[in-house]
Amino acid sequence: MASSVQICNQAMAKLGAQRITDLLDDTRNARVLNAIYDIKRDAELAAHPWTFAITRAKIPASSTAPSFGWAYAYPLPSDCLRLVEVGEAFADYDPAGFEVEGGAILTDNASPLSIRYVQRVTNSGLYPPLFVESFACRLAAETAEELTQNLSKREAAWAERKQAIAEARRTNAIERPPQRSQPTSWERALMGL
Repeated sequence: MASSVQICNQAMAKLGAQRITDLLDDTRNARVLNAIYDIKRDAELAAHPWTFAITRAKIPASSTAPSFGWAYAYPLPSDCLRLVEVGEAFADYDPAGFEVEGGAILTDNASPLSIRYVQRVTNSGLYPPLFVESFACRLAAETAEELTQNLSKREAAWAERKQAIAEARRTNAIERPPQRSQPTSWERALMGL
């Protein structure tokens, strides 16, 4: 899989900009990329439910309950970039049964709370090719104006990223079984829920 330098050089190639040999190089391109790399990596991970970055956890409740409205507060894991699901089974998942506030999940569900979330993955060797492509496009788009003063290259990079995300969605559709949609309040009433 790709290294962080390879990902950055893929972005530079999209811009027609000078490649780097290390993120810590004392070159303009390396300094610009190094300044945004971690932030934009996390943004790209959080932007899409990448299957390689989804993990499961059972988290304990905080010893301090919310002041009102909910019985329990569950601090989100430190590597959580995006919450995907709360509860162990589809029947348990109720979007109205929790909310995220102040870095914690507030709910009436007793401890431990089962969750699925997109985690921060810093090892670029674990990135699948479509994530690498999408991330390189984001880096290219985010640095295009500063490095090339060319807005059309920025727009082209965002368009390429959109295509990479569409391809990733198709791949995810193949890798994951169909996800059932949450029943509407009318359907729940019919089922006596």
